Amino acid sequence: MKGAQIFASYTKQPIPEYAGNPLIEALPPILTDTEAAELISNFPQPVDPEELTLDGAIRIHCIDRLRTVVQPFLLHLDLESMFSLLIRRGYVGRNPTSPDTVRHLHSLSGAQRYHDAFKSTAETFSVVGLSGIGKSTALHAILSLYPQTIRHERYEGKQFVHTQITWLKLDCPRDGSLSGFCQQFFYAVGNALGDKDYHKRHRHRNINDALQQMEQVASTFFIGALLIDELQNLHLAKTGGKESMLNFFLNLVNNIGIPVVFIGTNSMISLFSDVMRNARRCCGVGMLEFKRFEKEDDEWKTLVENLWSYQWCKQTAELTGEIFDVLYEHTQGVTDFLVKLLVLSQRYAVQSGLECLTAEIIAKVSNSKMQILKPALSALRSRDPKRMRQFDDLLPIEEQLNDMMAFDGLVRADRLALLRSVVSREHPINLTPAVSTNKPQAPAAVAVEFSEAKALSEHDSPLEALRAAGWINNDLFEFSPTYRKK
Repeated sequence: MKGAQIFASYTKQPIPEYAGNPLIEALPPILTDTEAAELISNFPQPVDPEELTLDGAIRIHCIDRLRTVVQPFLLHLDLESMFSLLIRRGYVGRNPTSPDTVRHLHSLSGAQRYHDAFKSTAETFSVVGLSGIGKSTALHAILSLYPQTIRHERYEGKQFVHTQITWLKLDCPRDGSLSGFCQQFFYAVGNALGDKDYHKRHRHRNINDALQQMEQVASTFFIGALLIDELQNLHLAKTGGKESMLNFFLNLVNNIGIPVVFIGTNSMISLFSDVMRNARRCCGVGMLEFKRFEKEDDEWKTLVENLWSYQWCKQTAELTGEIFDVLYEHTQGVTDFLVKLLVLSQRYAVQSGLECLTAEIIAKVSNSKMQILKPALSALRSRDPKRMRQFDDLLPIEEQLNDMMAFDGLVRADRLALLRSVVSREHPINLTPAVSTNKPQAPAAVAVEFSEAKALSEHDSPLEALRAAGWINNDLFEFSPTYRKK
């Protein structure tokens, strides 16, 4: 994730601990709940009636607008407030105008390593919750409130040339390796600075050398907060890897003064259970848990209503109690599943020619297109604590989820029936080899009967199905080695 780059503009701070600190004065102002909610939220423009007159192939592109909706919840406001406090408190102990901070920066490159007078004010907090529950979306929305890179030139009439990176977000490597984490770090710093070759200037002999360079870089650029996502991947770290990485994070907090935010699924909590000091640091400022919504939660109802208002089918469907029940049954209060189901259901309604969302369509799409999520949904539906703890283990990998959402047109049977409607219309296209200057016009979209589509789907080959049904002239296959007449 890359944020904005700006030149510093300073605002006097009313809080004594923050006053006279250019790193804090260059940050955006502290937000009220109302301001935070307005800035975090993202609601695309309402559906334009003119869009509903567009061809279905075009409206399908509009449907993906649903994925950009960000509705603020109370938890978002808590998270924004905690991050605002975390980043500012971390900078209190690293005021670059303070002689102690300057001496501490110099000590990092020397034999002493850490300056005795330095007192860290950095803290940590953790964000945990089920996969797909909205943790990353919330963090992205909050991080977007802060410019990632601030260029300082002059402060209070004096030369003050520094580059400040307010936040850096990294994903814990899938194998939990320190080397992979180090590589990500230097790439992320280069990305924040707008220097794609930055990582090439940091060669290291071993892991300890790499970690030392990371500490120096983090201090030099006054990184305001380091956010570590997918922390549950540390469970896969090789012997000693988990402890080494956790100790490195705690060293950043204690000795370098950089706040750290731990983000992951509920299983990451067990990473801190063995060592009490890790558990204490993990919950330094607190722990926010993103839980799935219950069916009667007011925030869930509001989210469903807001998402339902974005419909690109020709017939706008009312949000009935039956539809509300079906949406919860097939998503179990997981926000990411809800968005995916609505996108896929609208696509299907448009592609099939039905042009109206119904409870039956939603259930049909979930049972066919979202089969890959069934084990995880079954675990949530059971409300069995033991099965629910396995939720993340039952989820498909990201690539499989992407495949599920990939645009593939109609289901195979419906696509075959659509071909039938093309070749059997009143003035069929001449499919036999011929020389003609008359180009046929594209046919209008038509609705197809599911029973006919099902019959066609029994054939493995679409062409063979059409040929067997007598909908394509056999002469078409004279030049095809696969279907050449015997």
